[in-house]
Formats: sequence, structure tokens, C-alpha cells
Amino acid sequence: MIKVILADDHRMVRDGLGMILAREPDIEVCAYACDGADAITLAQAWKPDVVLMDVCMPGINGIEATLRIRKLLPRTRVVALSAQGERPFVMQMVEAGATGFVLKDQSVEILARAIRAVAAGDTWLPEVAVTSKRAEKRLLSRRESAVLGELATGKRAREVAESMGISSKTVDTYRRRIMSKLGLSSQAELLRYAVALHAGRSALPPVQVAATAGGGTAAAS
Repeated sequence: MIKVILADDHRMVRDGLGMILAREPDIEVCAYACDGADAITLAQAWKPDVVLMDVCMPGINGIEATLRIRKLLPRTRVVALSAQGERPFVMQMVEAGATGFVLKDQSVEILARAIRAVAAGDTWLPEVAVTSKRAEKRLLSRRESAVLGELATGKRAREVAESMGISSKTVDTYRRRIMSKLGLSSQAELLRYAVALHAGRSALPPVQVAATAGGGTAAAS
């Protein structure tokens, strides 16, 4: 039996996927996490074979949660589940340690196959990850991630600088590094990525968030 933790900030997704995966004879969803922090705590408690991880969540997002879980529990595998299939989302999850990536518009049959594959030690990744030539580590640093989170709230460089206690020039440097690592070519692309990744945290007007963007814990028997 493959023991799975399902982490997603939307309860409907958690409940729906949980019910469907419960029909699989070899997959057991042992716990549900409503965010990245919850996923980390539950992973330490349950030590699952696989964590099914939503990428874009408020607070600790799926990338950071994956990184921490893989460090704490090297035997636990992570399958990313996302509505965002663009290269930056895929590659950041792979860099964090995910060995599977499934889009939310794919079938549950594919998701179940991905879970079985990574549990067996294989990978289930889109071509963009398989064919990528990574000559250097591309995962964002904690400082870069912090700057990205500030940008997701709609702050300008000066406001980010004031909030983080650094200079505007330093913010611009971090921003350039982030864009380089993610392969983004414009400020608009960077903002779209930042807002989507930190879904639920943005202070941008609702119409902008809708255009750019892609509860508690309960244990299951």
C-alpha cells in the first residue's frame, strides 16, 4: 500500500481527490494538508511514501515545503500537482526535490500512475524537466524567495526595500537574479509568476490577480 499525504489549499480539491484516490486498491491517503506548513508537519508525523503537493499555496508554498520535506525525509517522494505548467514552476519543483509533476487538467488515472511511479523510485516529469540541461543550481535562495513574496503583494522596489531593510539597488539585483534563474524575460512575467506562486497573499486588485494567477487538517482512515 502506497501511503500518501495530499496537500492543497482548496478543500474541494482535497476532498474530491481524496475520495477518488480512495478507490485505488494500492493507494491510501492517510492525511490532508491545507498549506505547506501543514504538509511539513504531517509528513514528519506520518512519514508517507509520497506527498502530493500543490505548488501554489499561500504562506509556505509547495516549492519550499518540498525542499524541507525532502531534507527531513529523504525516503519520501513528492509529486507536484499544479494548474501552472510553465517551465519556472516545473523546474523549481524539480530543483526542490520533486520527482513527479502532474497538471490539474490531467486525469486522475494519470495522477495515480505518477504516484505509483515515484513510489517505485522512478520519475514522472514533463519533457521540459527531462530535457533541461542544468549546469548550475537554479533553485531560488531564501532571500530571493523573500523578495519574490514581497513583489507578489504588488509592492514596488522601493517598498520592498523598506519592508526588508535593504536598498532599492539590492532589490533590483535580486530581481535580476530571480528572472535569470527562472528564465523570465520581462517584469510582467515575473509578476505573474510571483502572484500565482503566492496565491492568496497578493494585495493587487482582484481583477489583476484573476488575470495573472493560474483550511484545517484532517486524517483519513
